[in-house]
Amino acid sequence: MKISKILQTIIALFFVTTTFAQQKTGNISGKVLTLDKSPAPYINVIIKSINTGTVTNNEGLYSIKNIPYGDYTIEFSLIGMESKTIEVKVNDSEIELENIQLNENQEQLSEVTIISQRLNQFAHKESEYVAKVPLKNINNPQSYSVVTNALLKEQVNTDLASAFKSITGGGYVQSNDGNVSVYLRGFRSDVHLRNGGIAWVKAPIDPQNIERIELVKGPASLFYGANVNNIANFGGIVNKVTKQAYNGKKLDLGYIAGNYDLNRATVDYNTVLSQEKNVFFRFNGAYNNEASFQDQGIIKEFMLAPSLTVELSDKLTIKANLEYNQSKRNLNFARGVSGALISDDVNSWDDLNWDYNTNYGTNEMAGYFSSLVSQINMEYKLSNTWTSKTNFTKASSFTDANYLRVVMGDVTTVNRYYLQLDPRETQSTHIQQDFLNVIEGAKVSNKLVAGVSYLNNLDDTQRTGVWNAIDDVDTTNPVITGLTNDQFEANIAGGTKNKTITKFQTLGFYAFDAITINEQLTLTGGLRFDRFMSKNTISNGTEGTNGYNQNALSTKLGIAYNPFEDKASLFVNYMDGLNNNAPSDNGNGEIITWDAERAKQFEIGTKLDFFDGKLLSTISYYNINIDNDIIVDENGISSQTGETLSKGFEIDLIANPLPGLNLVAGYTKNNATLEKVSSGSEAVLGNSLSYTPETVWNFWLSYQVLKGEAKGLGLGCGANHMGEIYNSTANNFGSAAYTTVDATVFYKKNNYKVSFKADNIFDQEYYNGYGIPQKPFNFRVGLAYSLF
Repeated sequence: MKISKILQTIIALFFVTTTFAQQKTGNISGKVLTLDKSPAPYINVIIKSINTGTVTNNEGLYSIKNIPYGDYTIEFSLIGMESKTIEVKVNDSEIELENIQLNENQEQLSEVTIISQRLNQFAHKESEYVAKVPLKNINNPQSYSVVTNALLKEQVNTDLASAFKSITGGGYVQSNDGNVSVYLRGFRSDVHLRNGGIAWVKAPIDPQNIERIELVKGPASLFYGANVNNIANFGGIVNKVTKQAYNGKKLDLGYIAGNYDLNRATVDYNTVLSQEKNVFFRFNGAYNNEASFQDQGIIKEFMLAPSLTVELSDKLTIKANLEYNQSKRNLNFARGVSGALISDDVNSWDDLNWDYNTNYGTNEMAGYFSSLVSQINMEYKLSNTWTSKTNFTKASSFTDANYLRVVMGDVTTVNRYYLQLDPRETQSTHIQQDFLNVIEGAKVSNKLVAGVSYLNNLDDTQRTGVWNAIDDVDTTNPVITGLTNDQFEANIAGGTKNKTITKFQTLGFYAFDAITINEQLTLTGGLRFDRFMSKNTISNGTEGTNGYNQNALSTKLGIAYNPFEDKASLFVNYMDGLNNNAPSDNGNGEIITWDAERAKQFEIGTKLDFFDGKLLSTISYYNINIDNDIIVDENGISSQTGETLSKGFEIDLIANPLPGLNLVAGYTKNNATLEKVSSGSEAVLGNSLSYTPETVWNFWLSYQVLKGEAKGLGLGCGANHMGEIYNSTANNFGSAAYTTVDATVFYKKNNYKVSFKADNIFDQEYYNGYGIPQKPFNFRVGLAYSLF
């Protein structure tokens, strides 16, 4: 009944605002040139009276769309240059202005462009994926944070896990398959979203093709449906935005060398393929080879990522991209410890008697991984206000590997096991069709997206047994028995091979509307119907009977009040998420069709944008309640009366207090606890969820000299803190809190850049959430060269 009323309200608001906002609009386009008639890129083109604008591209071209009929003043400017204004009357659907010529030549423009690009270079809050409608960050009643490519480059990033050092909202850890798991607001989300499409890849991914990383906080069911395979979890989602082909030419080469035999080479090439300048091609590639700081462990991998952009007309643009990753590396499953060893004095991995620098495995057991992701995005302008967006994503991964798990069995014995995937093959196909309607009115603006999403997922796994034991290690006489893959296969030759195939599909219909009144008050609302269809599991060729279907509704509501001309806003939101539950015996011989597990988030906060974008911040408090977990009472009867609660406080800050000085920082205080549990488990009531640190903070501060003899010289430093992480809800053992400090020095001149980066400069020994030892002090030297 409540959902019905919400839907009626959303529909009514949409029609009312559409009636008021519908009016004639026009598009303004043109070109900006320098004094010597060269194209002027990165020029701000602003219509201040309606607070809208754009930036010229590499060819000096610009376009501002959906401008209501009327008289306007357009300003052309770039920091450090003289601005120019012109008067324009919008009285037609398409208005092309004469070329605008600035009073600087190309050399002067290049100089100020370099300075301009250094201003708050870590800020990139606008996104087409967060709300699926063009909604400014300050008007969006939802928390999200972005890690930019500029920040990744400055930190001399070489792996996907390290790319998450500057996130706000929770802890991160390299997952058991070499990808990354992020524990946002207490709940695990894996990195399986790519340009807004689902690409379920269970294999290592190289970061070279990443343009930015977006973390959208809170349940994400409205756009991505039920949480399956840790894609759209209750704490938020992670979206990788990849590099796309564009109208321009460049060739960037990079090489990084470091200790532990690190050698890494990268390439980023972009060009224009057609004389009409409407077909663009880009290629990103990486080769990475390194050893471990431990006695065993290797990583040998490469990545290829071509992309193509075709502007078939003013209305239709097609973007196609592909990414192939291949890796040979040793992977570790989460470590374990015998319960008999845990005590008040032994409550972390540091307290056990294993050797920090010993891997307990062998290079000969390194596994093979590969993945292939292809995406096609088509955007077609149906009218002045309606746009069709079609996104097709297909992903597959292949694993032939054995995952090492070590368990401290007693005071002096390390038990060793291998989990075999021989092989594991995954496939996913995701299709999204969105229809976007944007109406910009003088008093009321309405932005609506309605769409359909279809996901088809396959997981085909073959393995022998589960955990296959190999020789134990005596820590008093630590002789590590060498083991090759052939020897391991011979050891388990008598075991039974098990082949398991699981499949599911989801089909969702959703609508989301954002109404902005007088550029100050924004109301948002969305609704989704989701159909989850799980197929029967096939085990060794025999089909089971565990398949089921389930329907569910998801909602998302929000209000943002922005009374200070985009300088500060207050926001509040409600959104829910769901996790499907398969039918099962309730303990009384009755098969119950359970409702989906559901999370409900309430969030309140503020967004700040001061000093012309030099200081950006989001501060929020959230409360996520899951009130229908399946638990068992004292009579063995199951019911949906369990409860989990996650609440906390977040703040992120991006600042540019002085020219060349940049800061990005984040702080999270999270308390995710069990509130109602099964009978017999009362001891864990109020305990924290596994792998969810209570306190996480980070910062990165950098300065680059912009003028004088030292121009191009830069320094950077930062720190990351992770609070205590428990490996179980018993909360009696886990990873101790740690703080690491990194630093870099770099020099950039003309078309090259030299960097020296040191991580963990105080050489701290620490373990991640899965109990895996992390790198001690390490360094790398990078050279980046732009040929053109």
